[in-house]
Amino acid sequence: MNSNSFQIAILFNEDAQIARGDPQDLLAVQYTVTATQHLFDALTSLGYPVTKLAVRGNLEELEDILASFPPKDTFIFNNCDGFNGNNMGAVEVIRLIERMGFKHTGAASDSIEMCIDKPRSKERLIQFGVPTPRYQVFDRPAGDFLLEFPVIIKPSVEDASMGIDLDSVVSNRECLFHKIAYIVEKYEQPAMVEEFVTGRELAVAMWGNEVVEILPIAEEDFSWVENPLERLLTYESKWKTDSPYYQNIPARVPALLNRKETLAVKKAAEGSFRAMGLCDFGRVDVRFNNGIPFIIDINELPDLSPESGFWNSARTTGITYPHMIENILKLALKREGWTA
Repeated sequence: MNSNSFQIAILFNEDAQIARGDPQDLLAVQYTVTATQHLFDALTSLGYPVTKLAVRGNLEELEDILASFPPKDTFIFNNCDGFNGNNMGAVEVIRLIERMGFKHTGAASDSIEMCIDKPRSKERLIQFGVPTPRYQVFDRPAGDFLLEFPVIIKPSVEDASMGIDLDSVVSNRECLFHKIAYIVEKYEQPAMVEEFVTGRELAVAMWGNEVVEILPIAEEDFSWVENPLERLLTYESKWKTDSPYYQNIPARVPALLNRKETLAVKKAAEGSFRAMGLCDFGRVDVRFNNGIPFIIDINELPDLSPESGFWNSARTTGITYPHMIENILKLALKREGWTA
């Protein structure tokens, strides 16, 4: 099958509201629409027949829309990272398209579910021997604390740094349980508490299937931030463009790592890719301390916009933005036995 005999449908979520959390989180949720337009423009510029499919309303409505697209000649470029303002809702969407017989870019629904669920992700990494900080899960602001301070408190099933601010790193029990209470109440889910690893923060973008290529490693430059417990990527630093934390924490590519350090980071990154069952592409965040690359987040569907960290790494290889998107598509097509 060649590209002249099928069309590409970019699936994305178009949310008017969020189901829970802080009202400001809607900014991150709605950015998917902007990113999707970049994907659309990139593929159409290369001559692909492309359409956009917005996920909104309910699954029955989506199923009715998809019914007019034959799975045998419609390949889905998945850019859906939620549904009805709920991050885990993306799993329901991908399960639907898989049940209807559609092939798509990126990880399968079971892997997506595992990646979104941070405690499950960490258990998987531990099972596969990939370094990750110790953690606990709290469904209420009480209980035995078994870790060592400082720790960082996160929502268990959110991404894009939602629920993470400078108060998320704490060094005493009073602040710990106060922040847990905030997460449980505001985000309506358990809080994951993780030992905070001070040191360098790296971002590793990669793509492939049988062979995984590690793109140039990026490093967050926290030199502007004096307090080591405030050297983290908060929601503000990622999404509020007028914030000094957004403006003064650039990502440097490539990171200054020696050969031994580079090999260790690459091994942990690829180990994460394999452990989580990722396909075609992915990105992991790493805290690098005393030669150990601790995996702190796995993104099975990283942002692919021209403002993204993935593109920041890919472009240093000399590839153009449209061809970066095309390469991800071609990896998926080859994996599924289609050709472009």
